[in-house]
Amino acid sequence: MNYFLAVDIGASSGRHILGYVEDGKLELQEVYRFENGIENKDGSLTWNIEALKENVIAGIKECGKLGKKPDFVAIDTWGVDYVLLDKDKKVIDPVFAYRDSRTDGIPEKVDGIISRKDLFSRTGI
Repeated sequence: MNYFLAVDIGASSGRHILGYVEDGKLELQEVYRFENGIENKDGSLTWNIEALKENVIAGIKECGKLGKKPDFVAIDTWGVDYVLLDKDKKVIDPVFAYRDSRTDGIPEKVDGIISRKDLFSRTGI
C-alpha cells in the first residue's frame, strides 16, 4: 500500500495527515498535530524554524510507529514567507513572519509598479 503524507503548517498549528487508498476509497488519518506561532524576537515577529523542523520530523516518525511509511511527503506553509540561506545553505536568522511590521506600506508601493490583478495573474497571491 502506498502512503502519502501531507504536512500542513499554519500560523497557529500544524498537522500531519496520512492518505492512502483502501478498497478503492481515499482514507485520511491525522497522525500528528503540533502548536505553532509567531514569536516576538527583538521587536520583530519571527518563526521558530528549529521547532518547526523538529515537529515535521516528529510527525514523520509517528507514521513509522504506526507502521505506515510514507512514499511521498508534501509540506504546505503560509505561502508568503521565506527562509534566507547563506552560501553554505544554513538558515539566516531571524526568519521573519508575514505579519512583521517591516512590510507595512509595501503593498501600496507595489500598486504603483503593477496592478494587483496583474500581480495575482503572475504569482497567484
